[in-house]
Amino acid sequence: MHYLYPDGTMKLLIFPQISDSDTARIQAAFPQIDIIRPRSEGEALAYVVDADVMYGSITPDLLMTAQNLKWVQANCIGMENYIFPDLVESDVVLTNVRGVFSDHIANQVWAYILSFARGLHTFMRRQAERTWDPSGETITLADSTMGIIGLGGIGREVAARAPAFGMRVVATDPQITNCPDCVDGIRPPEELDDMLAESDFVVICAPHASGTERLISTTQFDKMKTTAYLINIGRGVIVDLDALTRALEVGKIAGAALDVYETEPLPSDHPLWAMGNTILTPHMAGQGPYVQDRRIDVFVANMKRFLKGEPMVTEVDKRQLF
Repeated sequence: MHYLYPDGTMKLLIFPQISDSDTARIQAAFPQIDIIRPRSEGEALAYVVDADVMYGSITPDLLMTAQNLKWVQANCIGMENYIFPDLVESDVVLTNVRGVFSDHIANQVWAYILSFARGLHTFMRRQAERTWDPSGETITLADSTMGIIGLGGIGREVAARAPAFGMRVVATDPQITNCPDCVDGIRPPEELDDMLAESDFVVICAPHASGTERLISTTQFDKMKTTAYLINIGRGVIVDLDALTRALEVGKIAGAALDVYETEPLPSDHPLWAMGNTILTPHMAGQGPYVQDRRIDVFVANMKRFLKGEPMVTEVDKRQLF
C-alpha cells in the first residue's frame, strides 16, 4: 500500500521546528512532500488537521485535532514522557530514533568501567585535594564478568567492546533473540538474580517499560557481589535510589556510576554526591557528534519505507510502554 495522495502530494508537519539545513535534507530526499513548519503550537493545531505525517513532539490536543495523521516520528528514544493514552489507543504509528546514541553511550559505559578498574574515581578526588597517594586496588577486566540488563541496541554496543578487554559478558532480556558472539548467553528476566550474583559490573541498558520500575532495589543489591559495581545509563526509575544509597553506605556493593536518576536533577544535598565510590554524570551519556544528522537519517529511512507501505525500522510498541 502506498500513502501518496492521487495528486502525488503528502503533508509533513514538523514541530517543534528543526534547522533549515535539516529541513532541506528532508525536502531534497522527498521533493514531492509538502513540508509545514509551524512556529507555535497554535499554528501547529491549524496545520495538523490534514497532515499525513508528523516529525517531532505530538500532544493530546494535536492528536485530537489531526484527521489524516498516520505516522508520528519522535525525535527521541525514551517514550515514558512522550506517550499518552489517546496516542496508545489510536491507529497512528509511532517511531523513535533508537540507535542514534548507541556508540556514544556505550563509550560512556566503558569510561565508567575503566575508571573503576584503574581507580581513577579515587585519583581524581585526590587530585582535587592535591594529595599524592598512589595506593589503591586495580581490577583485571579479563578476570571479570559483565552482566547487561537489556540487550537492545545500546546493550549490544556495550557488549561488543568487551572482547578487546577479555571480559566475559552475560545478559538478561525479556525478548530473547539472536545472541551475539560476544555474549555468553541471554537469559530471561526470571534469572536476573543469578546474573547479578556472578557479575563484577552490572550495566543497566533497559528502557522505562512495564516491569522495569525499581527493578533494582534492596533484594537485588543483596544478590550482588560486595566487590561489584552498578552502572545505570538506562532509565533512572529502574534503580531505587534510596536502596542504592544504603547499599553503598554499608558496603553491599563496591560502587556505582549513574547518568540517570529517579529524581533529576539529583538534589545538591543528596548523599551520593559526597561518596568516594560513585561517578555521577548529569544525563549526558548520549552527547556526541552526528546525533542530529542521525535523527534525520532515521526519519528519511523510515519515510522511504512508509511511502512503500513497508514496516518502519524503529516502530515503537505503544502498548508495551504504557
